[in-house]
Amino acid sequence: MNAFAPKEQSPQFGACDAKSRTFASEAAAALYIVIGAAAGSDDLDRLVSQVWQGVVHGAIDEGDADFLQSFAERRRPLACGRRGVGGRGVAKLVSRFVPRQRARSHDHQASRERRRTLGGSAVMPPNLRCHYTEGQRAVLCILAGEVKHHGLCDLAIDKIAALAGVSRTTVQTTLHEARRLGHIKVTERPQPGRKNLTNIVHIASAEWLMWIKRGPAAHRPLRTGSNPFAEKNLRLDETSVSPTKSTHLKNRSGEKEQWRGSGPPETRWRRRA
Repeated sequence: MNAFAPKEQSPQFGACDAKSRTFASEAAAALYIVIGAAAGSDDLDRLVSQVWQGVVHGAIDEGDADFLQSFAERRRPLACGRRGVGGRGVAKLVSRFVPRQRARSHDHQASRERRRTLGGSAVMPPNLRCHYTEGQRAVLCILAGEVKHHGLCDLAIDKIAALAGVSRTTVQTTLHEARRLGHIKVTERPQPGRKNLTNIVHIASAEWLMWIKRGPAAHRPLRTGSNPFAEKNLRLDETSVSPTKSTHLKNRSGEKEQWRGSGPPETRWRRRA
């Protein structure tokens, strides 16, 4: 055995990828290595769940969790490619697709303030809020506002992320976690051969629904497109449309009252009598 042979070094805490990313905790660095060695989608799902459980318990930073989530999503085509028929060239075919471009906020300060404001609002009962992080609570605040005003939420993931001041990955993880806990119900609307419609999200927790019904909403949507029947409930007062039209309506109402008070018009039969 050569005494001068270099010893095998264990992975250092911090620089774990080509970009020399430094993680804020050892748990995040360890999960990065395990995700890189995962061989299937089931293992990736289990590891991603462990990542966000670590965020809830304070062992992993939310920024590191987003990075690990995206890293796991990039690993999925490779894992699926290994399980293909023969395993020859499948991974190369899958990797040819252009990955989705990450939507970034133009004003990080405004997004941070919006996320903290919505995440700190009391739109959920205390026994439900403890299961989610600040960013996840901001996403659920948008969801609760839509359900309170329209009965459901059919916003796109990017739209929810922009309103909550979080990333697209945080929205997906929040919906997945809330669905797993039984707090929401997600109805998918696939369209074969075309782009799928947005999912419809309902709140399944009776306690949360009662909380939303009694309390104010931190998110107030300024649109009526979520519910096609909402526009039928909007009624404008005719007297507030135009002052000219209001005068015209008043004159017509006065003529009707005058005609009613003068009695019925005389007819030929009454003249003969």
